[in-house]
Amino acid sequence: MVRSALYVVALAAAIALALTQASFTFTEEDLASDDSMWALYERWAAHHEHVVVHGHGEKARRFAIFKNNTRWIRDRYGNKGKYAINIFGDMTYEEITTVATGLRP
Repeated sequence: MVRSALYVVALAAAIALALTQASFTFTEEDLASDDSMWALYERWAAHHEHVVVHGHGEKARRFAIFKNNTRWIRDRYGNKGKYAINIFGDMTYEEITTVATGLRP
């Protein structure tokens, strides 16, 4: 029970921190093709000074997560024309909760 409460508090703190970080905006045009998505990912990474240091395989894996997350944002919030993604853009839910709590899901 205490572990669950700690988990929720830490996750809320991580989300609050993410909300205070400058979000990176994107549009439907950025999601139109793999090439435009790759350019978006590169701009997002530069914006957040995010460096993937584990080689091309890890970068490709992070890009796949990023594509999934940006499409989820578009689908979740409808056709608004302009969207935003925070510093956690290339992380899975499980990775975010592990970073936020230090606990494994």
